[in-house]
Amino acid sequence: MKEFEKWFRKAESDLLVIKNNLSAEEIPLDACCFHAQQAAEKYMKAYLVSRLINFPKTHDLQSLLNLCISINDAFNDMIEAAIRLSDFAIAPRYPDAFDDLTINDAINAQKDAVEIKEFILKNFFT
Repeated sequence: MKEFEKWFRKAESDLLVIKNNLSAEEIPLDACCFHAQQAAEKYMKAYLVSRLINFPKTHDLQSLLNLCISINDAFNDMIEAAIRLSDFAIAPRYPDAFDDLTINDAINAQKDAVEIKEFILKNFFT
């Protein structure tokens, strides 16, 4: 298995966590949003690895997206989704952060992660 495929597989696991949790009786909204950010991060890292681009150890989607844009400016189309997901990298793992999340926040975070995945698959791995 190629290195970028390993990153994709890890990202797919994050999406599966969201899918499973969204169908749970009690939905951990913070975890769903966190895993959406993680999936987007790993999809971007998969793209960078596939292009042999080194990236820093970071959870900063904007930093990763800027690297992707430096390779192909089509990634500018993903700025809004990345911005929406960025807040979910760290804060949801701590008490009192995002106590007001709704099911719509989790669903929208999932959609943003899937949008980034599909964008990369459609434009760069087909």
